[in-house]
Amino acid sequence: MLSKNLGAISIVAGTAIGAGMLGLPMAIGSLGFATGSLVLLFMWLVAIYVALLLLEINLEFGKGVNLNYMTRKILGRPGQLLGTGSVFFLFYCLLVAYLTGMGGVIANTIGLDPRIATIIFACISAVLLFSGTDFVVTANKYLFIGMLVAMVVCFATLGGQLTMDNLALGQPKAKILIMSLPVLFTSFGYHPCIPSIVNYIGDDRKTLVRIFIIGSTIPFICYFIWLTLALGSATPDQLGAMANVDHLINQMSGGSTLISTILSLFAAFALITSFIGVSFALFDLVAETFRRKDDKISRAGTTAMVFLPPLAASLLAPNGFIAALAHAGAVFTIIAIFIPCVMAWKMRSAGQNQEYRVFGGKPAIALSFVCGLVIVTASYL
Repeated sequence: MLSKNLGAISIVAGTAIGAGMLGLPMAIGSLGFATGSLVLLFMWLVAIYVALLLLEINLEFGKGVNLNYMTRKILGRPGQLLGTGSVFFLFYCLLVAYLTGMGGVIANTIGLDPRIATIIFACISAVLLFSGTDFVVTANKYLFIGMLVAMVVCFATLGGQLTMDNLALGQPKAKILIMSLPVLFTSFGYHPCIPSIVNYIGDDRKTLVRIFIIGSTIPFICYFIWLTLALGSATPDQLGAMANVDHLINQMSGGSTLISTILSLFAAFALITSFIGVSFALFDLVAETFRRKDDKISRAGTTAMVFLPPLAASLLAPNGFIAALAHAGAVFTIIAIFIPCVMAWKMRSAGQNQEYRVFGGKPAIALSFVCGLVIVTASYL
């Protein structure tokens, strides 16, 4: 049981840590350390609340269902189409970001063309996903441990060369702060994996709540340290001008081959664990939505449906890392805030969700909905 719980926590944290963490300095670095940290804290709290709200809804149905089924039962056919379409769009946007970021990391490390590197990574990932749920979860658990080790080494290495004066730099601007919200919220983007985690763990409420709180707190701590190190290694203006992961690595390494290698290794682990988490959830969604069988031929077809669309998009836009995250932020808000808020409000009004209700009552639901409106608006400023 402990192994399963650790595996579930690694899926939650690993899905969040990835493109979100690597894109964080580029999204909020120009705000400076103090403002960036406060915005990060706020979005972490919002992410935890809506995660528990979605868990509340999921537990009412029990394990073995996903967002597609839940929205159809509560919101009808229109809600189902909006929810399922949003999840598909989100997952594909995230996979585009991860493929683009990983292609840049591989190309920066061994000198391959970024597009070739992206294709190689996609093929390896497809084989992993095709191998089955237990293999995916086990592999992701060890990759997540590897990422944590690489992160500690990375943090220790960068910690010895910080320019502390950089932490006092930055001139927060309201527009930049608001525009950073979609990327920040996407950085905690494990919510679509919640039905898969409930299906994997079962309906043990206390265990699930603990998994999601721990799983989301790990990224927050890592993000805070990462933001500190990034701002200590580059100025806010330099971070704000970056467009892809390899640019961040080159700037933070300061010309050191050793630091560049360590950063590349950490970035690779972060992107891979996040990529696996999203791919895992998308595979289940494709299989359920299109009623795919679980034999080898059907799994191969489902795997192709998961990987081919984002691979094509990443090859057409090799520098679309931040842009993909911004689009993902808008649609993620529909999935993780709007739909759960409306579903929970409707279910509570009908007297459902009696065994477990997230704190805050309807005022908290309404406040979360308003936050979602701000995030979506910020995506298109």
